[in-house]
Amino acid sequence: MMRRFSGADYTGLQMTYPVTSKEAKRQLLPGHHVYKSTHLLYLDEHQRDYAVVRLNFESLKAFSDTVTVGQRHQLALERLADKDWHDSGGWNAGLELPPAHSTWAMLEYLNFEYLKIASAFEIHLKARLLSTDHVLHVIDRTSSSHKALAEEQRDRPILKAELLSLSDFYFDGTKNYLPGLKGESIKFSWLTDLPKYRIALNLTDQQLDIIQDFRRLRNEIHFPGDALESPNISAYPGPISNFLVQFINEEIIHWSNQLSTKWAFSFKKLVPLD
Repeated sequence: MMRRFSGADYTGLQMTYPVTSKEAKRQLLPGHHVYKSTHLLYLDEHQRDYAVVRLNFESLKAFSDTVTVGQRHQLALERLADKDWHDSGGWNAGLELPPAHSTWAMLEYLNFEYLKIASAFEIHLKARLLSTDHVLHVIDRTSSSHKALAEEQRDRPILKAELLSLSDFYFDGTKNYLPGLKGESIKFSWLTDLPKYRIALNLTDQQLDIIQDFRRLRNEIHFPGDALESPNISAYPGPISNFLVQFINEEIIHWSNQLSTKWAFSFKKLVPLD
C-alpha cells in the first residue's frame, strides 16, 4: 500500500507499508503509537496484565449472572427446606412442598446456566495462559513463515517469544500489529483436553476435570434433551456452587486484586463472595 503524506514534514514523501514498528517509531510516522487492541496484550507486561484483569472481570460477570452463583444462598435455603420436608415425611405426611423458586429457575434455564459457567471458565483459562506469556490467538496456518508454529499450537501452547522470533510488530500506516495471527482465540477444548495445555494452566486435575465437564455440558444448548454425563461434577462432595465460589475467590478475585494493586490499575477492588 502506498500512502502520501501532506504537510511540511512529509511533503513529497512516499512510504510503502507495512514497515516495522521500530522504523515507524524512529520516523515518528503519524499513528506510530497506535496498536491493534487485541495485539496490544503482547506488547509488554503492563499491557498483558491489564488484559488479564479485564478477562477475569468478564469471567466474573458470566459467573455472577447464573442462578447457581448469583442465587446460591437462596438455593442453599431451599435445599435445607427440601431435606426437612423429606425427613418429616413429605407427601406421606400430608406436608405441602416448600417453595423452591430459585431451584426451579435454575432448572428452567439449566442449559443457559451451563453455557454461562463454561464461558466464564473459558475466559479465565485464557487469562491464565496469557499471564504466562502464551499466545491466545490462533496462529495462521496459511502464512508460510508461521505454518510450523501453527501446527505445533494444536498440541501445545505457544510462547509469545516464539511468535516474536518469527516477526516483530509491524505498522500498516494506521496501527501496529503482529503478523501471523488470526482474528480468533484458541479452542476451549485444547485447554481442557490437551495435556500440555493443562500443565501450562497450573490448576489441579480436579479443577480442570470439573471445568471439562462444564465445557461438554455447554453443548446441550445446541442439542437440548441429550443429557450428558458429568462424572467429575457429580463426584464433587457438596453443591457445585461451593466449588465455583471457592474457585472465583481464589483464582479470579484475589489474583485480579493483586494485579490491580501491583500496577495501580483503575479497576474497582473485587469483594470475595461469601
